[in-house]
Amino acid sequence: MQLSAYERADFLKKSGWSGVEGVPIGEDWSQRKYFRVIKGSKSAILVHAVPDDLRSVPGHKLGDFVDIGRFLKKTDVSVPEVYAFDLNHGLLLIEDFGDRDFSGLIAEGGARQMDLYKLATNCLIHLYKRTAYVPIDLPNYLESYIHTGRRRVVDWYMPAILNCENPDGLVKEYLDIWEDIEKSLPPVVRRFQHADYHPGNLIYLPDRLGIKQVGLIDFQDGVMGPAPYDLVNLLEDARRIVPQEIKEACLAQFTASLSGAEKESFQMWYPVLASQFHFRVIGQAIKLAMKSNITRLMDLLPVLAVYIQKDLQNPALSPMKNWFDRQGVDFSADHKIDLTKLAPFIRPDAF
Repeated sequence: MQLSAYERADFLKKSGWSGVEGVPIGEDWSQRKYFRVIKGSKSAILVHAVPDDLRSVPGHKLGDFVDIGRFLKKTDVSVPEVYAFDLNHGLLLIEDFGDRDFSGLIAEGGARQMDLYKLATNCLIHLYKRTAYVPIDLPNYLESYIHTGRRRVVDWYMPAILNCENPDGLVKEYLDIWEDIEKSLPPVVRRFQHADYHPGNLIYLPDRLGIKQVGLIDFQDGVMGPAPYDLVNLLEDARRIVPQEIKEACLAQFTASLSGAEKESFQMWYPVLASQFHFRVIGQAIKLAMKSNITRLMDLLPVLAVYIQKDLQNPALSPMKNWFDRQGVDFSADHKIDLTKLAPFIRPDAF
């Protein structure tokens, strides 16, 4: 991902933005870098990522952002205009939606929190209605790296708290239980899923109306997947504890838009997807700390552990709770994880 300031400037010049300086802004859980460029009264966002070649990984391809953005625009939601791109060098110039993300506004507290979460939920209801057919090739969630990532609690978290390497076959045992749980559920409606639908990826656009006040960004992970998944991302995010009354209101709001069979399926899949989400992220936080030196996510482990304790109280997940009990994994314990001693316990096939 090494690219000189000169090469970035050359891209900007070819895009009609010559002579501007990029000011670094924000960061996320990836290796992408973001810059705001200003020219007169106009501004844009320059995205610098790994080029779309053999070095790129699923969910991080700028070409996917471009393709999915074109599709989403046709569904009448707000996505940034793409001004220019150079996928071979990992460069993208897009519309600047500003800095008023839902995360910052929610952090201010007050009654507005409910309004913002309900607005974000309305946007998901709109997408549910408009994305039964998607004319672009998207990964199937159940075959995606996101779904595979539910094993990360075993690959990374368990060795970290048990201080030993996982034995052969442990991950398979775990995944077999998930397979049985998923087979026990009714068929789930599949729709487009943003797959990273949290308040930090939603920009508030007050000059627009209705759901178009929700500016969607960072949607290159998009998949065709179980309808509850994006609502899980919104309401079960470890970066903030969503008040129970807001969570219940948003769930009721979404399910009120569904038919009887769709509603039943949604309600049964939601807690399963929530637990898989938490299992993925609790392991991913440790993986990113070890492999990419992104350690700030380790602070989320206690919150994730609390979520998981609640998840495992669901009767549908009792086989999973029993399995973790047999492995001696206690999510209620105050685990002290020493990253400097963890490497010997991580198996080479850890995902």
